[in-house]
Amino acid sequence: MYSFTTPRKKSLIDKITWLWLSFIVIMLVALSAFGFFLKYQTSFYEEMLSGTKLTNSKYSSSVSNLDKELKIVDMKKALNNEVRSSNALLKASIKNLFDLVPDQITLNEVVMKKDALFIKGFTPTKDSYKLLLEPPLKSIFNESKVTFSFNGRVGKYQFESMNTINELLK
Repeated sequence: MYSFTTPRKKSLIDKITWLWLSFIVIMLVALSAFGFFLKYQTSFYEEMLSGTKLTNSKYSSSVSNLDKELKIVDMKKALNNEVRSSNALLKASIKNLFDLVPDQITLNEVVMKKDALFIKGFTPTKDSYKLLLEPPLKSIFNESKVTFSFNGRVGKYQFESMNTINELLK
C-alpha cells in the first residue's frame, strides 16, 4: 500500500461495454417481439386465406348451380319458342283448312295429326264434295280416301275423309 491515491472500486463491466450489452439485449428483445408479431400475423393471414378459399368454393359451387339452372332455363325457353312457333303454324293450318271448306259442306269432326287429317261431315251431294273440297285436299296430301253414306234424317251425304302425307313421297 504504497500508493499516493486511494484505490477506487472498479466495476467488472466498463460503461461503454455496459452500453453495448444493453443495446444488444434491447435489440434481441425487439427482434424477438418482431418475430412473434410476424408469426402471429402469418397465422392470422393463413386463417383469412383458408376462410377466403372456403368462401370461394361456396361461390364456385353456387355459380355452377346457377349455370345449370341457366341451361335449364335456356332449354325451357327454346322449347317454349318451338311450341309457340308450332302453335302459330298449327293455327295458320287450321285457318287455312277452314278457309278451304265451302259453305255447302258442314264439318262435324276434324282430327289433325302430324302427317294426317281426318274430316267427318255432311255434304249435299257427292259431286259437291268431289268438286269443292277434294281437289284442295289432294293438292296438300299424297293419299286421300273418302267414304260416303246417305243420312235420311238430315237428307245429306255423310262423308269420312282420311288424308295422309306419305313420308317416302315427300
